[in-house]
Amino acid sequence: MSLPPAKRERFREISERLTELGQEFAKNIRENTTRLQFTVEECDGLPQSWLDRVPRDDDGNVVVSFDYPDYVPFIMNARNEEARRRYWFAYTNRGTPRNLEVLDEIVALRKEIADLYEVPSFAHYVTKRNMVETPETVNRFLTEVRNVVTQAELRDLGALAELKAEMTGLPVEQARIQRWDAAFYRERLREQRYAIDQEALRKYFPTPAMVAWMLDVTSRLYGLRFERATVPLWHEDVIYLDVFNAGGVRASSRASEGAPEARTTPIGGIYLDLYPRDGKYKHAAAWPVRGVSARTGRKPISALVTNFNREGLTHDEVETLLHEFGHVLHGVLSNTYYLAHSGTSVERDFVEAPSQMYEEWASRVESLALLRTHVGDAPAIDESLVQRLRASNKFGAGVDYGRQLLYASFDMALASENPGRTLDVWSLMEGATPMGYVDGTQFPGTFEHIASGYAAGYYGYMWAKAIALDLLSAFGADIMNDEVGRRFRTMILSRGSEEPARVMVERFLERPVASDAFFVHIGGE
Repeated sequence: MSLPPAKRERFREISERLTELGQEFAKNIRENTTRLQFTVEECDGLPQSWLDRVPRDDDGNVVVSFDYPDYVPFIMNARNEEARRRYWFAYTNRGTPRNLEVLDEIVALRKEIADLYEVPSFAHYVTKRNMVETPETVNRFLTEVRNVVTQAELRDLGALAELKAEMTGLPVEQARIQRWDAAFYRERLREQRYAIDQEALRKYFPTPAMVAWMLDVTSRLYGLRFERATVPLWHEDVIYLDVFNAGGVRASSRASEGAPEARTTPIGGIYLDLYPRDGKYKHAAAWPVRGVSARTGRKPISALVTNFNREGLTHDEVETLLHEFGHVLHGVLSNTYYLAHSGTSVERDFVEAPSQMYEEWASRVESLALLRTHVGDAPAIDESLVQRLRASNKFGAGVDYGRQLLYASFDMALASENPGRTLDVWSLMEGATPMGYVDGTQFPGTFEHIASGYAAGYYGYMWAKAIALDLLSAFGADIMNDEVGRRFRTMILSRGSEEPARVMVERFLERPVASDAFFVHIGGE
């Protein structure tokens, strides 16, 4: 619906201000240089490789930042509960109080956009462009998730509380799992039940070898070739890869695909910026640098940015690597006629589906078997380890999806007809969950997703997961089935948003989308 001139001008002003606020929100997190000190005793339980890497102050204390390679191993492995609590509390507040003010202004401006378009809420404004089409569909979906995940979350927390009681000597009724406990006791339970130690897995997954393995798997599955190329780079750690079609590949119905020159001329390019450094973006993400346009001969380029340990990855990080590379592939394998349809410019609640599907290649024997040609002297991954990884990943689904449900519900509340102040809404909603709200914490000030493009769309992670698991079913028992992989490339990845996502997915599946596998998955059974 078009706007009259005065409203159109106000929309332009709001859009510019929202861009400024989103950038400030991210900058306040990225440039937070707070450092915490912990004694060596408080670091009991941390792997020696972590202790060797982190800096020390003049008194010999360990000095840590909010970077993932510092924080995640600590919260998963430090035996000292008070030390975990202190780090978790600071990390949860790393956005600073200023970001709460920024987010409140963002929410108010989004509501004003809804008013300009004369729709009840910002959620109505956003969802009409998504697969769900209405906020009511989102809320029904979240209710279905809640009906499944609530008991699963309580079951998981009960198992963790029993382990905490066993390890601390507390009566089980007093061994309540706090937010800074969940990751620690989950790792201990993984070790106890499944003999899975995430930190110990780093020796199985050396980082450079995992990148080579990922490119190998991708090449086989989608008919590609990757070659390192010399181009201007912004840091010595960054590498650039040209992407080519492998010989004989015809990945699209467009006449130019599969022609001889398509096998000698790059179809796109990829930047890989994998390791942490001061001032760098703190998370893992993929960005389109340049979108494709077959009409003008414009080739796509995407960038993968992570903050991985240089020596090796945990299994969780292998999944993250594949997830983000899935976004990269959605960009560089796009072959749309118009730039506006390129890559990940799909409905927001579909954009995560190809990436979430690709995570599964981190947990299958067929794909992991290819690792032997890349890892050198690293320990071999056998079928027993793969099965234990898969079993350990199932535990904790209740806690994980309980949190995802909270994030999505909070996002929809801020995009509703009566949003309220962000911290007030959050403390009330988190307070109603099994682990409750911790006084003094300001998580909304760190929630970059809803300060940027995922507003009224965070539910899309779970919505897309349902689609991802359904797409995965097309591969059957062999996840390295290159015939299916190339069909997926042609029918999904290459098409961008040339057609609605539902149309493309159901054409690929040759049936309507189903959510059965997703609800089994989030139940953790």
